[in-house]
Amino acid sequence: MNTLLDIRDLAVTIPTADAEVQALRGVSLSLAQNEVVGIVGESGGGKSMIARAVTHMLPGAARMTGGIELDGRDVTTLTGAALQAFRGGDVALCFQSPRSALSPTRTVGKQMADRFRAHAPGGDLRARAVEAFKAVGLREPERQIDRFPHELSGGMCQRVMIALALACSPRVLIADEPTTGLDVTLTGEILDLIAAQARDGRGVLIISHDIAALSKVCDRLIVIEAGRIVEDGPTQTVIHAPKSNYTRRLIDAVPDIRRKRAVTDEKRGETLMVLSEVGVTYQGRFGRNRKPALAGVNLEIRKGDTIAIVGESGSGKSTLSRTIMGMLKPTTGRVDFRGTDIARLSFGRKRGLRRHMQMVCQDPLDALNPRMSVEDIVSDPLRLVERDAMRRSALIDRALTEVGLDPSFRTRLPHELSGGQAQRVGLARALAIDPDLVVLDEPTSALDVTVQAQILTLIRRLTERRDRAYVMVSHDLATVRALCDRVVVVDAGRIVEDGPTEQIFTDPKSPKTRALLDAAPHLADRPKEDA
Repeated sequence: MNTLLDIRDLAVTIPTADAEVQALRGVSLSLAQNEVVGIVGESGGGKSMIARAVTHMLPGAARMTGGIELDGRDVTTLTGAALQAFRGGDVALCFQSPRSALSPTRTVGKQMADRFRAHAPGGDLRARAVEAFKAVGLREPERQIDRFPHELSGGMCQRVMIALALACSPRVLIADEPTTGLDVTLTGEILDLIAAQARDGRGVLIISHDIAALSKVCDRLIVIEAGRIVEDGPTQTVIHAPKSNYTRRLIDAVPDIRRKRAVTDEKRGETLMVLSEVGVTYQGRFGRNRKPALAGVNLEIRKGDTIAIVGESGSGKSTLSRTIMGMLKPTTGRVDFRGTDIARLSFGRKRGLRRHMQMVCQDPLDALNPRMSVEDIVSDPLRLVERDAMRRSALIDRALTEVGLDPSFRTRLPHELSGGQAQRVGLARALAIDPDLVVLDEPTSALDVTVQAQILTLIRRLTERRDRAYVMVSHDLATVRALCDRVVVVDAGRIVEDGPTEQIFTDPKSPKTRALLDAAPHLADRPKEDA
């Protein structure tokens, strides 16, 4: 195979207020025609910096040395029109968060037309946009073309982003964390779609922390740690016989969906919440009702339960979790918390429910107020139950210690925290007032595998106490099997299966459950520990 992209001894230095950060240190890699290469590593390791260096999107103060060649041509000195033609025409980048990367004020069809107009003008731009969306598997492209990004699901937005990247037939496609936050079915579909672009002389580079998912689609894996490449080889060799201890740690940190959960004989406690024939219908434009997001949902939650809610994107699992929290009022049915229909409560009484119910959000850094210190963040719900400042301070220390953070973290601001530390702060905030029910919304999806393992160990320790109920919304079925006693499978707004975890994983009754399990990525043959 002919080498398409050649990076030699690439180094990137970023000055900060305190010191210079070596983001990349002597990175050398190549990408051949018709090849799919995956770059994996922990957050902050330098994965995304490689993509930024190739596409000339480094921070303004960054200094770069080394060489980057495309088809033997040096591209490090491109400027002006030549750089614009290079981006999109030669190399295209799919961003991590497609909804953030797309313009919220223009329809996706107009954004595709803009791309054609800039790089490949001519013809009926609307018809070309429809064909481009059809090529990436966007359903009903004639309808979706007139929608805004906020009207599309995460998976649909990612398909739009891929279509935009492919609009000008680039030689190299770089996808930076393209499946973060997507369910297992969509993750497989999106990665298959991206990998399929490695044809007709094109090369594909996929950057991800999900080594299990990449192992299914990549010809080669490159492992990066602290700005250096520590392993580079054929995918199966890297997975089954890693040479680097760091690679081995990454592989060991991946939850194994095939590992059975130890079944406990703990008795369930009092009934906390009962959902009876709950339905939720969102209003569309001009007050018209859309298709119900939830319909006929029945669910019982008891103290001591650890329940997982799983399903594809758009299945209704997030709507269900928000309904449980009282953030959405059901259109039909009842949501009773200890015998009280929470939908009928006044605002003041509903606010009092926060004493008993708390939520941990998906993206830890986005969920924390950037202007508040850790102390203020954890203290916020405590003000509902404890007015004495000294006692409140003691409870803050206890909550931070419970989630594995030193009380000295109280003075830090969110931007001074890593993703794992921010998620621990989110957990501390939720647990500080000792609630009866905690809803965990995708608690590890935004974290790399080693930090995921740490957070999952923490959550497992918390759930084993059986002193409250946990409801976890997740698309990570390996995590669900490791943590939860019970699994609720949601599809098209309805519960299609509800039962003990091991029963769901070993003898699923619903075709939808079987499809989710079949789509879940896993590492088939993990390397054995050295003697």
